[in-house]
Amino acid sequence: MNISVPNFRAAAVAIMPPSQPLSDILSKTSWKQLVIPAVLLYVGLCRALRFRRENALRRRLGYPDRASLAHMTTVDAQAVIKFMNAWEMPLFQFLALQFGLFKTYGVESISRLLLATGNLTDPVKSLKRFEDTAALIGEYMINPPTTERAVQGLARMNFLHGKYVKEGTISNADLLYTLSVFIIEPPRFARMYDWRPMNEMECCAYGTFWKSVGDAMGIDYEGYLARAESGWTDGLEFAEDIAAWAKSYEVVAMKPSMVCAKPAKALIPMITYWVPWYAKSFATESVTSLLGERVRDAFMLPEPNIVAVAITYSLLVARRFVVRYLTLPRFFELKRLGDQDPQTGRITQLITYGNFPFYLKPTLWNRWGPLAWAIWLYGGKVPGDDPKEYMPEGYLFSEIGPQNRMGLGIKEAEVDAEKIRNSRWSGCPF
Repeated sequence: MNISVPNFRAAAVAIMPPSQPLSDILSKTSWKQLVIPAVLLYVGLCRALRFRRENALRRRLGYPDRASLAHMTTVDAQAVIKFMNAWEMPLFQFLALQFGLFKTYGVESISRLLLATGNLTDPVKSLKRFEDTAALIGEYMINPPTTERAVQGLARMNFLHGKYVKEGTISNADLLYTLSVFIIEPPRFARMYDWRPMNEMECCAYGTFWKSVGDAMGIDYEGYLARAESGWTDGLEFAEDIAAWAKSYEVVAMKPSMVCAKPAKALIPMITYWVPWYAKSFATESVTSLLGERVRDAFMLPEPNIVAVAITYSLLVARRFVVRYLTLPRFFELKRLGDQDPQTGRITQLITYGNFPFYLKPTLWNRWGPLAWAIWLYGGKVPGDDPKEYMPEGYLFSEIGPQNRMGLGIKEAEVDAEKIRNSRWSGCPF
């Protein structure tokens, strides 16, 4: 059968009419036909990607079940903790550690030491004290245990604590309780406030990592933890044991005290520093509602207003829903610590832990950008201000700590660092 060219063109036009301009198609399409599929596609994409990193990390590290967790090393545990803090839930992991440290001040013996040194209540000393504590913890929590920075950070912390341990002003129970909050609070905050609870591997990582830190600090478990003599199978078992001990210790050691009330008066304004004046009262009530009844009583703080509590928890629930179902996972790692300068050995921060620009190197953006102007208008400090106090050149490990101990303990820290290197610090602590 022969078909002429004109007839063929006519048939093609009949089957496929001329294409219409996009504007004409959109004008004839209901907004629901466009928005609803787009929303469903976006929610599906969020759902598909939200748990992808979590599952991939578990497969990569090789911890498919509970039995495999018994072989978790400190290196793997640190990798999981860094994943949680830099990628998965950085905001509430930071808040968990911040509130965890705050919680330890509900123990009178710990608060008494802080008041005696003035490192928490002094308006100048307290700023550096918070930043230095966070920076040291960050050094050995974010850097792999096999790196020199992690070892040096841990050794410097041991030096700063060593004086008080020898004097008997820091007890083993105080150190053990402080260790416990770093194990207990991050999983608790994730379970109660963040977009998902931690899985077994992640909870085990906190138990494993901080058990290794406790070993490097020389903390004694016997006579305190129920399974100390028989030993623990894995990090989960250790976490359960130390959580049970901490709960009973709080009953004895955490009671209403004027000594504990003084640090609370200094710390709550630190947490609510950037809140505008008209919302300070609400923010304070929100903070106290997250502390829990026992800690609140130890600090002698009033019970928060029921309206503030309801709003706070409603906002947390709303955030959980939005992050879980309507937000894509992070595309970039959250980095707080910069690289160590190979020539000077100094370390600068990329993001501060506190409210002041300690160890932040001034740049055109962070000193003159829009956020810097907002901070300046609010009355805050920006990188480059007061260089003698905020040290924009960065820190050496020997400079971390109170002003009267800066530059001290170099030899002692090196001896301890060598001891840590030769220990099981990077291996499995069980």
